[in-house]
Amino acid sequence: MEYEIIRTIRYPTSLSLIYLEMTPHTSNGPTPQSAAIIFETTFNSRLRSVDIPTRYEKGYLLLLPMTNEGGARIVCEHLLAIFDKEFETEAGASVKFSLQIGVASHNGGPTLMKETLLRTAEAGLQQSRLQGANTIGIL
Repeated sequence: MEYEIIRTIRYPTSLSLIYLEMTPHTSNGPTPQSAAIIFETTFNSRLRSVDIPTRYEKGYLLLLPMTNEGGARIVCEHLLAIFDKEFETEAGASVKFSLQIGVASHNGGPTLMKETLLRTAEAGLQQSRLQGANTIGIL
């Protein structure tokens, strides 16, 4: 992530950061421990090779190189569509995920700072939490 931010400062191009939290739900009984594995496997399999995912606090960060705000919105909508279905665990339990997503974008160049990008994505996530499940907060 650090490398990509430094590169975007040196060679100004769009960069977006998605801060995502997921909540697993089951229709019967407790949430299986395998829910996180199902989510992460599905999440990682849908990314472009240049996208940089990582765990962060209780959620996930997804750095999108060469992606402006409009492109980040499309990625978020795509993620909401992917997880708008039930998944089955190896034990046969059904699990569904609700997502809350915050987005920050920058055009690159010397004004780009990692801390500001992260704080903006966190504020977007907070906005999404206030709006409810399966929403996107873009600031």
